[in-house]
Amino acid sequence: MDFLTAPLGSLGLLAVIYAFYILANLSRRYGEVIRLAPYYRGFYIGMVLIGVAFIGHMMQATVVLAPEQAPALLNAEWFYLLTYYLPLAVGVTIGLGVAWRYWSWILQEFKE
Repeated sequence: MDFLTAPLGSLGLLAVIYAFYILANLSRRYGEVIRLAPYYRGFYIGMVLIGVAFIGHMMQATVVLAPEQAPALLNAEWFYLLTYYLPLAVGVTIGLGVAWRYWSWILQEFKE
């Protein structure tokens, strides 16, 4: 992570959170029509986890922008793993599973 891309990487995480919000609303409406269990709530869990990753990324960005003022804890690799990579991976995986549950029928339509 360098000086220029540190703050801009956080915008990508906010875009993923917004995309999950849109997918949650579309899936909720579609689920009401076909009377599917409320699996769309998994998108909200994914949004919370990606929000944790966003906060972790912002903390890492502050370390990049002002390394002499940051505590040593924020510069540890395990801290970045626990606050950025793991929540991001779990959140996106949950979102992928929920999206597959609601929208996999589209791929079946293309095969026919």
